[in-house]
Amino acid sequence: MKKTLAIRHVKIEHLGLIESYLKSKNFKIDYVDTAEGQVLKEPLENYNLVVVLGGYMGAYEDNLYPFLSYEFKIMEEALKKDIPLLGICLGCQMLAKVLGEKVYKGEKGKEIGFFDIEKVSDNPLFSNFPKTFKAFQWHGDTFDLPKGAERVFKNENYEQGFVYNKAVGFQFHIEVDENMINQWVETYKKEILEENINPDRIISDAKNCIPQLKELLFKFLDKFVIE
Repeated sequence: MKKTLAIRHVKIEHLGLIESYLKSKNFKIDYVDTAEGQVLKEPLENYNLVVVLGGYMGAYEDNLYPFLSYEFKIMEEALKKDIPLLGICLGCQMLAKVLGEKVYKGEKGKEIGFFDIEKVSDNPLFSNFPKTFKAFQWHGDTFDLPKGAERVFKNENYEQGFVYNKAVGFQFHIEVDENMINQWVETYKKEILEENINPDRIISDAKNCIPQLKELLFKFLDKFVIE
């Protein structure tokens, strides 16, 4: 049986639609909640896929959150051993840092909600993606494109995604379903209101955008995980 390692920082920020996909392909999923002190229970090479999920901490705050240093070592090992590695939001920023680039506060402010994403590469992993689409965002930090990486996605504000060998980073949240978004909006409503964002608009946009994102995600995973 194939196995996935999911590094999770916040319980409600889980694999979401990725978990649905992996279970349909008979993958076993091991969550490791590093923020709670959990560590790997078996060697990394036992896994066919590593996913590093989002979180409230900054990739540059390993002095405040020592478990991030532990995760950096796991990501470095995955890169060395050519284990497919997917970083989402914080995980994407961490991947950029592991590859030697800066992660920092975005000068154009936070992106919370659905934003236009532009595909700027012909990378075959994303041949099913349209030139532009809307994806869910929730971040204030950004990163510089790592040397040797292929930029795949961007928007008018920030870098949005790249490929480096067998590693992929998504700044946006392609894994979320409607239930996750509803839960995040409720849990983090104070932050939304502080940014003068209408939470009802996010929930409404989710109904329109999630079906396409799910289709794109599954087609990407067919190539990234299965082929």
